[in-house]
Amino acid sequence: MLRHALLGLLADRPMSGYELAQRFEAAVGATWSAGHSQIYPELNRLADEGLIAADGEPGPRGRKTYRITGDGRDAVREWLRETEPDRTVRDEAALRTFFLWLMDPDDARAHVEAELRAAEEALSTLRATAAARRPATPAERSQRIGLEIGLREAQARADWAVWALERLSEHR
Repeated sequence: MLRHALLGLLADRPMSGYELAQRFEAAVGATWSAGHSQIYPELNRLADEGLIAADGEPGPRGRKTYRITGDGRDAVREWLRETEPDRTVRDEAALRTFFLWLMDPDDARAHVEAELRAAEEALSTLRATAAARRPATPAERSQRIGLEIGLREAQARADWAVWALERLSEHR
């Protein structure tokens, strides 16, 4: 998935690895995460496969600017058109919630309160990101639509945590 996200971001405009990491976090970080240690090796693989190319000579500190190639654009379009997305979610916090009954009541409440704080922090970050942008291009509009998924999921998680805390309080 990372390779396709990087190709999609580079389809908008050429970027350095650092710019890609920043843009990745801002654009798709709400739905997918990747660090520099994952991004740079993937850029090398994409370049080796001819899906992206580095423009010119490396700049200061070895900085390279990458651009998508025609084959790269074809690859990301094929992925978008012809593959079914994996909709499975692995959520350790949600899994732990199934076993609240094994915790003492104070620990169970602390777990749900931590989920509420995490959701509120995510909402704050995502709202700030959304407010800072005024989508002007098709790519920016699509990214804003994608950001909305993260906003709504974080809001649902916060609402769930408030509800769960009420349920836990009923059984004290």
